[in-house]
Amino acid sequence: AITGEGVCDLMMLLMQLTQKYQARRIGLKSQLECSILDVKKSEGLGSTIDVILVNGKLAKGDTICICGLGGPILTPIRVLMLPKPLRESRVHNDYQEKEVIYASAGIRIAAAGLEDA
Repeated sequence: AITGEGVCDLMMLLMQLTQKYQARRIGLKSQLECSILDVKKSEGLGSTIDVILVNGKLAKGDTICICGLGGPILTPIRVLMLPKPLRESRVHNDYQEKEVIYASAGIRIAAAGLEDA
């Protein structure tokens, strides 16, 4: 646990068991469900949010509503980005821009007004 070795294997086993025994209860739905993990400033994009898209789809230009420090923030999506395959999201500028992203995925969203999110 100190070096992080084996954690990926443990997570994979947990996912396989969940898919096997909970197949009827888990599945993709059309209703959008998304969780914000982090708000960051990115070079050239301004404030961005890292999110986990659980259900539904997001497209460039869609209007999103998120909780901000001063109330709700309604803003259209400017850029949707996915980390390149087999790369971590912590690596800077290592993203692919997409027009539409379907669940489930970890993504980065750039939009106006995210400074207070």
